[in-house]
Amino acid sequence: MLNRIVRELKSARVILAFLLALIPVMATSQGALALDTADVTVNATPAFVEISVNASSYNFGTVAASSTTNTSVGYFGITNGSTVQTDQTISVTTATWSGTEGWLHSDAGTAGDNTTAMFSNNTTWGVSDVTIKNAAPNYIQENLPALTSYDFGLSLWAPTVLYDGSEKTITVRISAVQG
Repeated sequence: MLNRIVRELKSARVILAFLLALIPVMATSQGALALDTADVTVNATPAFVEISVNASSYNFGTVAASSTTNTSVGYFGITNGSTVQTDQTISVTTATWSGTEGWLHSDAGTAGDNTTAMFSNNTTWGVSDVTIKNAAPNYIQENLPALTSYDFGLSLWAPTVLYDGSEKTITVRISAVQG
């Protein structure tokens, strides 16, 4: 009986050795199947330009002929949500103000007979004022880094001669482009 047990153990060892020899082969073949693809996650941030203003209107109220009326230089706030550096310009959208007897808007930055001028500034009035034009907008911010917001104010130079007392209106536009 002991001989029989010894023979069976020898057979079991042979079978066990064979099975153990197959393990690396099986693992390698399964591993090869698992490595036949590789994924790479790719991200991109679009060059996106976005600005908004905190105050969409301002009323200078009643202005006298030849007067200058200013907001504070920090009255308007531009929130810059752009993901890239931008160049931002300021302009008026038309060459005339609306009203019964509309004012002419001076791109030269001089007030005159029924003609007005406007300026913007973000530091101190009288220092680096930016003339607000219709035909060729001027930079209010140039090479502005992404996500950098700023404040500015407006200045109105009233006409030297006023023809009527009706309210006048014009739109000031800030435009941003990738810079």
